[in-house]
Amino acid sequence: MTKFLDTCYNAIKKQASAIPNTLKNVEMSLLDVLKDKRLIFTGCGDSYAVANYGRWAFLAASRDSLVLSPLEISMIPLDSNSVVVGITASGRSIETISALKRAKVKGAETIVLTDDKKGAASEYADHIWLTKSGVGTYNTSPSAPTTAAMAFLLKLAAFDRENIHTVLGRDVDHLENVRNVDWIIKWAESVGKEIAEIPEVGDLLYLISDGPNYVAAQIGMMKFNEYSIVKGTSVIREEFRHHYNLSINEGDPVILVTDNMRSISDDIYKSVLSDTLKMRVFHLFCPHQQNFNSPHGQTIANTIALQMAAYYNVLKHDPQKESFKQPNAEAFRIY
Repeated sequence: MTKFLDTCYNAIKKQASAIPNTLKNVEMSLLDVLKDKRLIFTGCGDSYAVANYGRWAFLAASRDSLVLSPLEISMIPLDSNSVVVGITASGRSIETISALKRAKVKGAETIVLTDDKKGAASEYADHIWLTKSGVGTYNTSPSAPTTAAMAFLLKLAAFDRENIHTVLGRDVDHLENVRNVDWIIKWAESVGKEIAEIPEVGDLLYLISDGPNYVAAQIGMMKFNEYSIVKGTSVIREEFRHHYNLSINEGDPVILVTDNMRSISDDIYKSVLSDTLKMRVFHLFCPHQQNFNSPHGQTIANTIALQMAAYYNVLKHDPQKESFKQPNAEAFRIY
């Protein structure tokens, strides 16, 4: 075990405190800025997945919202009736900062959702939403800030209207309990170890999902890619049915990510993957014992399981790994 891998693991475990601490510090007055505004989320990497999660959470609460890449912010009309939420854990993502700048020039109100209020992004935000991950560095995989930001948005969405969205609200209550989140981490570590045994060095790993859980698939894809042992690709279920299946090889690994309401269609889909296409399949779903009421809460648990899976996969194949692959990590200037 290297210092690098130890830091990555600790960042995952840190979620046991990061999620409850963040939720307890979310003030409902933060919603005032969103009143009667068009809501647009943006971010890069893990934060783009969080932006997508925010869209799903607010859609569940009956608020129309968009998720766009930072560059796409320049492609749509914005005005004082728009709120752009730039998500960046470290507050230093160059493209997210540029998106906030462009939004302000167009007259939109800007918010940065960050774990570091001293980051450069805060300079271009009218409002700062702050997570409480408690991590000491943002130079490794930002596991705790990622799910803390997801939980932050879930709580705001649950209370976005006069009538509290009770299903989302119950999941927020569940995640505010440290004991519950500790149980989630233990479950995620256990199932993550199982998933880690499936992909081998150089495999192309498919992570298939849709809806809120597609966010978990996106983040899982990024975690596997970061360690550069396995190549990951996230795929919408219907896209895989239409054309991805044409290029797969027998024995390719695949993770089907769903919520805990297993359906006949899930079983049929899994059967096609394993029996017809001869893929190595793992069906990841949040068990009923987690006591989540919505796919949005379950997505957070599934995300942690995939973070654990990527970590244990690199621990299996390259336990002496010292850093992310170089010079790939510095090929593009992102900070």
